[in-house]
Amino acid sequence: MVVNQNPGIKKNEKGFTLIEILIVFISIVFLVAVVAYTYDGIKARSRNDVRTAELRKLQVYVETFYSQNTYYPSRADLNNPSWRALNLKSFDISFLKDPLWPKNKACDVNGQPILLDTSQTGCFGYAPSNNGVSCEKNDKNCDKYTLTATMENGGGVYRLSQLD
Repeated sequence: MVVNQNPGIKKNEKGFTLIEILIVFISIVFLVAVVAYTYDGIKARSRNDVRTAELRKLQVYVETFYSQNTYYPSRADLNNPSWRALNLKSFDISFLKDPLWPKNKACDVNGQPILLDTSQTGCFGYAPSNNGVSCEKNDKNCDKYTLTATMENGGGVYRLSQLD
């Protein structure tokens, strides 16, 4: 006579094996990783869309100033709140803010965003020129400019120039 040593488990009952549990666990981890990666990519694309929209808004103000004055403003002018208030009516300072601002302190002065000569992560760039030479010291000669934003996820640098 064979006596069942463990009365709670019958011989024909089976549980999950360690391999089956590991496969389920690995599958869940894989799915979570895919969702996290996709979500980060969507957020980065969204921030890139905001960058391009903000640079286009800034371009409208720069071009409007040019149409009224026949030269483009210097970077120092655009970074000066008093100058902007006087020369760029209804200008919103958020146009100067990259979506990752102020993670990069290079474009933050006293809690206010500024434009750099070239874009960096978290900062927009603005480079006025005259025949390819910086006209920062004599902005009445600025006949060209380049607005730049550093894009995420290998998107490179987004550039806008004067309208011709």
